Amino acid sequence: MVSNQVILGALLVVNIALYIPLILAVVRRRRRKVNASNLADAFTGLEQALKEAVPDLPAGFTWEEAVARLKSSGVKTKGMEDALKSYEEYRYGGEPMPDVDPREVVKVANMLGGISAGRSGGSSLGR
Repeated sequence: MVSNQVILGALLVVNIALYIPLILAVVRRRRRKVNASNLADAFTGLEQALKEAVPDLPAGFTWEEAVARLKSSGVKTKGMEDALKSYEEYRYGGEPMPDVDPREVVKVANMLGGISAGRSGGSSLGR
């Protein structure tokens, strides 16, 4: 006959094995989706999502490096690249904020997993 301590130990191991995936799922859900109303907020959210999803990106990475990394990982960036061109003209070229739909950028940011619930960016990021 099997001892009660062995049975109790086995049940404890089974409980731990069942609860670990549940705890991990809860921790992962603490991420928020990026929700941006303009291109600047969309790229702020994408930058945060990139930093969290790809921690080995060098500090001060360029968007060219980020897009190359995304492409090499199989992420489709075609729709985002046109928005990026307009955003760079605004950010670095002194052009006015472009009236470009940020959805493609937001889609890529959320594909990467969104941003941590504790992070803050603009008031329109994550909900």
